[in-house]
Amino acid sequence: MYIDVSLTVEDGMVHWPKDPEVIIKQFSSIKNGNTANNTHLSFGTHTGTHMDAPHHFYEDGIGIDKLKLESLIGECLVIEVPEEYESITEDFLKTQNINSGGRILFKTKNSKIIPDKNFHEDYVYIANDAAQYMVNKGVILVGVDYLSVEGFGKGHETHRALLGAGIIIIESLYLEHVEPGSYKLIALPVKIKDSDGAPARVILER
Repeated sequence: MYIDVSLTVEDGMVHWPKDPEVIIKQFSSIKNGNTANNTHLSFGTHTGTHMDAPHHFYEDGIGIDKLKLESLIGECLVIEVPEEYESITEDFLKTQNINSGGRILFKTKNSKIIPDKNFHEDYVYIANDAAQYMVNKGVILVGVDYLSVEGFGKGHETHRALLGAGIIIIESLYLEHVEPGSYKLIALPVKIKDSDGAPARVILER
């Protein structure tokens, strides 16, 4: 069974407050007498379900086109975070089965609000101590179900810790109908040369 955990990119969808808005416009239309349908896309690299490359926060970090396919495809663990948690902390992670080389997707109450076109500032995020814990544990990929791994207005230590350790980040996953547990992850970003990030199609197989 395959489960698509990607958001559909659509005109006017939610985006980070300072990022470009999402604009999708058809410039060639069969119904208007053109030979074919063709569409112009305008949005940032961190639109919808997307992946962060180290270059996002490190000038000398590798771009999205240099990520190893071996890291993007393989076994992963979906961890459900109880609704009372405002952030994912080290103490919470210590109660989970996190192993070296693991890929982790966090399902939180964010999955209920991620389809909303309005930006929510109070989303669940990964606390700095949890990010460092996963670095120390040798995690290779981390995914969250809102637009950022770190809290709104809380600095960039979480991004820097994860990306600085070479951990791949997936943001804006849609996990509301996904049960916690083990899956095979297939996460392929658009191959943009030297890019800091790119939209991605992310699939779980069970």
